[in-house]
Amino acid sequence: MRMIIFGATGKTGRELVLQGLEQGHEVTAFVRNPDKLHMEHPLLHIVQGDATSYNDVNEALAEKHYDAVFSALGAKSPFQRDLRLVEAVRHITRAAAEQQSGKMVHISFVGTREDAGKLGLLYRFITPMVMKNLLADHRDKEAIVSSGSANWILVQPPILTNGERTGSYYYETSINQLPSTKLKLSRANLAEFMLQQAQTSEHDRKAVMVSE
Repeated sequence: MRMIIFGATGKTGRELVLQGLEQGHEVTAFVRNPDKLHMEHPLLHIVQGDATSYNDVNEALAEKHYDAVFSALGAKSPFQRDLRLVEAVRHITRAAAEQQSGKMVHISFVGTREDAGKLGLLYRFITPMVMKNLLADHRDKEAIVSSGSANWILVQPPILTNGERTGSYYYETSINQLPSTKLKLSRANLAEFMLQQAQTSEHDRKAVMVSE
């Protein structure tokens, strides 16, 4: 698989790069500062650019045909809106469609779901109040991705951790009876799930909750 990762120097982005290379994929890391990646590999190609620039994003996606486009740009604060990230996702979605790229795999947040209240008090009352700006950004980005003409999947994890990759997690498109009450997910497991979803049509054009 030929894949490009936006947000490759972030914690989840790095996991996507590492696991993608481990699986033998051809990986392009789109980064603003290549010095932050600290990684070399025969299958790794680094493209320097700014995701808030449509020209930079479009040029990167025009360079090759990608089977998967990973959107792993992370907000600096959960309490403030970051409209630059929203605009970046708009550019990625538009350019992916323009260049007829493969599936866009976008990281969102489980709190955006209409049925998130089923997860308990944290997501029913606290998150909507405390993280209202983060939720607004995520909902805007979900709307952009899901309205694009390129294929897509919205991956909606709960709180992310730096735990190990265990391969032990569950996922569903609607929140039913939970097999676990942890409501957390390691970034390593998240990256593994995203890579799997890039290579299957099981959840094309759907939003999927994934948790340990």
